[in-house]
Amino acid sequence: MKSRLFFTTCAVAAIIAPIPTVEAATTNFTDIQSYSLETQQHIANLVEKQIINGVTPTTFAPKEEITRGQVVKMLGRFLVNSGIATVPNDWETTQYFIDISPQAKDRELLKYAAVVKSTGVFNGKLDGSLDSAGTISRENMALVLDRATQAMRGKSLVDIAIFSEDNVVDLFDAKEEAQEAIRALNALGISNVTEFNPKGNVQRVHFATFLSKAMQYMAPDYTESTITLNASELGFSSFSEVTNLNETSLNINFSTTEITISGDFAPDDFDTFFEWVDLKGKDLFGNEHFVSIDLQLNEKLQLEVAIEKNTISENLPAQALLMDSFTKATLKSISGSREPVTQDFVNRSVYSVSKNTNTNEIMELTLTGVVQNTGSKTVTDTIQYYIDFAGNIVLNQSAQNFTLDYRYYNTVSGDIFFNDEVIKDRTFYYLPVPSYTYWDFATFQNDATIDEILAFYQTDGTKKNFDFTKSKYVLIIDENKNVYGTLDLSEYDGFFEKYTFELQPPMDLTNSEIYGFGDVILEKQSNGKILATAVGFDVVNSLIVIVDEDGSEYYYEIQQTSNGYKLVEVDEEFYY
Repeated sequence: MKSRLFFTTCAVAAIIAPIPTVEAATTNFTDIQSYSLETQQHIANLVEKQIINGVTPTTFAPKEEITRGQVVKMLGRFLVNSGIATVPNDWETTQYFIDISPQAKDRELLKYAAVVKSTGVFNGKLDGSLDSAGTISRENMALVLDRATQAMRGKSLVDIAIFSEDNVVDLFDAKEEAQEAIRALNALGISNVTEFNPKGNVQRVHFATFLSKAMQYMAPDYTESTITLNASELGFSSFSEVTNLNETSLNINFSTTEITISGDFAPDDFDTFFEWVDLKGKDLFGNEHFVSIDLQLNEKLQLEVAIEKNTISENLPAQALLMDSFTKATLKSISGSREPVTQDFVNRSVYSVSKNTNTNEIMELTLTGVVQNTGSKTVTDTIQYYIDFAGNIVLNQSAQNFTLDYRYYNTVSGDIFFNDEVIKDRTFYYLPVPSYTYWDFATFQNDATIDEILAFYQTDGTKKNFDFTKSKYVLIIDENKNVYGTLDLSEYDGFFEKYTFELQPPMDLTNSEIYGFGDVILEKQSNGKILATAVGFDVVNSLIVIVDEDGSEYYYEIQQTSNGYKLVEVDEEFYY
């Protein structure tokens, strides 16, 4: 599973007027001159933006420990002054923290407390209090800055720093929920010390520096980028749907002939951006067609299709045409742009499809071969195909090949999954083949019936009657002749038999979603447990992801103990 936080960067960009950098902002503070010019500049910039104030017109009190109330005011000013958030209409009547009454004398604190609580930037203590006079620890400051970035940007500091390295040596001295935020501060250069001292309190000078540095990630300058995908260039005659439209953060508009994709990107997106679009439509022959296209950003933050064309020839198995071997092949271009080429073979079990044709050039291939179970009868068949923009073979056959479609996968039990759920509404047939390769692009001809296919393979197509003495390799198709790939069961005597067991989740699953990765199917039970059905041998170490109602993800592995199976929490980073 690929999880995505849903946010719209263009919407954020539309409401954020990027805060200009003040090249030489100055202050009247006389007590910060012993600090570096960079530190003085960070303080001056925050003063210039009306985010931070001194304790007097001429003193900043840099070494004074900052209070939680002061942090709330600074973040609230930043949110409001930069246009990211507005002051809630009920800030004077609704009590956002149990210790900040609507009648509080400090009206500025009351106002900005409503701002930071309503945006999720500052949640207060577990008992619902703000404790405005209390100090804030460095680990809590890291959490606050991470949450602030998430609220303002739709992308947290942890998300931004996911591919960057840190050198914090006392990371595990911090509470667990703050560790990733601390690591992100260091990896992004917001903090430049190896000993972070997570339990220590934060001085005013340090918070000003941290906030000033973090602001480039909270409200960066965005670059707009747009890319247009043309149907004919991608090997479609028409588009009908973007199947993952609600899962992507990009703006997508499409017609039957082209798709326009746009977004607004910050400089740090260059290293972290990863998106894809799933396109559905008709191929050049008018058959159903599906393609998944990865997108990337270049150094100018412009969208590009992230694909390197596959130029390696692919083998078409003779069995796909209900032949045991090929004896002759004639290839020509439908447009007549090249002379026909004829080849003779001696019992060739596959035909090598070369990709030296032009993209989307329709080719016609006539193949002659032998069928052994009819007394070595010679037959001839003709197929048409083209090579699309990515180097994939697209056959003129209504049956689809799902082998390279990431949404489908099969297990050694013979089950087929679609988007992590087992398919139950189709009839599957299991065919013996001499190899588990060569079926990545092949499907059966339109005029071949299921009965003819089963007769050629000399089977009834059921798992129960599959003859493993005849073949250890299994081709799976459905009643519409769609191909789901092959299973290599050469190390086993048959299909894996399913079995079930219960798992005790570490949290309430009432409003949660669960996903399993490995040979296991998961179902929530009324007793609060998870019913796991094993459909293969990779049960131990199967990854289980639980997504709560707030969208937070929790990662676990299935481990075996003397008392059965249990869920063990694992580090999310291991799976990236």
